[in-house]
Amino acid sequence: MYTRQVTIRLHNQDAIRVQTHCPETDLPFDGFGPLLGLETEETEGPAGTPDSELVLPGNAPDDVEWHPLAKTTSTGLPPDRGHLLLRCYQVRPRDPRMYRMYTWQTGLILAGENAILRGADAVLVHCSALETERGAVVLFGESGMGKSTASARWRAQGGKCISDDMALLDFSGEGQIYVRQMPTWSACKEGKNEWNYPAGEELPLAGVLALGRSETGRDEIVELSSAQYFAQCYRSMFYWNLFYTEGLQEEMKTKLTERIRHFTERITGKYPPRALLTVLEGDRLRSVVEDYLQNTVKGT
Repeated sequence: MYTRQVTIRLHNQDAIRVQTHCPETDLPFDGFGPLLGLETEETEGPAGTPDSELVLPGNAPDDVEWHPLAKTTSTGLPPDRGHLLLRCYQVRPRDPRMYRMYTWQTGLILAGENAILRGADAVLVHCSALETERGAVVLFGESGMGKSTASARWRAQGGKCISDDMALLDFSGEGQIYVRQMPTWSACKEGKNEWNYPAGEELPLAGVLALGRSETGRDEIVELSSAQYFAQCYRSMFYWNLFYTEGLQEEMKTKLTERIRHFTERITGKYPPRALLTVLEGDRLRSVVEDYLQNTVKGT
């Protein structure tokens, strides 16, 4: 049986690794590498320590307490705490592509969580990420606040959006924070007929804005209190971990909370507390953001 491992490299050459040793005939992972567009390593022996591992019930260890996620998956933590497990039940989904993407994104989130716990300087965040000449601008906002709408408007105005759902913030560079696109469920849907949606190259983080709804009928960037800004950033950084912490021990939950707070402090200590208030339509979004970068965050 072959072990397949997907590797996401950080700026300091650390890596987040998602591993499966399930035969592709047993789980709908045919085309796993091409689908994700990521570096893959395949060997007959051990492939190094993963951050998360996808297993079938027959391959799952007996000494693990399993926590249901959905009808087709559950999570567990081996006693050695080396990595997190995603147990995938054998099913025949109506759309194997969507099931592959669900299992991949779940495995990725678990890997990101374990990477934080072992000390990696990176976190998966719930955000939109807009590409500019200076780098990426990240928009943090609650679900339904307009991240997808802002992303669509940015693209309609000639810009490139590298995420409207999840991105990787990489703090491992000396003094510089980087952003990477992740091949998530929504990203593959964004790709229309293109199911090969790779992780992007790292971009320097040029700005961070909380996202809100405008009440003036126009797009605008306004000052936010430091407390509001911190809370919005913290919630967005913790968002993906909320669904997967049940199986963690209390000291691990505490460490996860402290690490994400540390990342939030890195962000709020570097970027001014500002909010982007948007409308549903209009052609000024891109110019508002780019003017802000030009005039306000020249030093970042």
